[in-house]
Amino acid sequence: VDLQAWHRRFGHAGISRIKMIIQKKLVDGMAILGSTDEKIDECDSCHMGKAKRRPFDAITTRESRILERVHVDLTGPIRVQAVGGYYY
Repeated sequence: VDLQAWHRRFGHAGISRIKMIIQKKLVDGMAILGSTDEKIDECDSCHMGKAKRRPFDAITTRESRILERVHVDLTGPIRVQAVGGYYY
């Protein structure tokens, strides 16, 4: 199996982690077919998981009147009981 496949099978583990597993023979019969020098640069799942995005644009102007801008939570009440028996 190639390095990319092991990367996916081990939950998107890094190359050094996969090589360590092979070196220490932690998995019977595990081997990498092909180059062990390749990088995991093209893994879309890893790129998405590491992406950072601000939830809102930076506010460049302040509002001048009360209630000119209001942020609200539109979810609720939630019917799932929380720890302690509370509902939110």
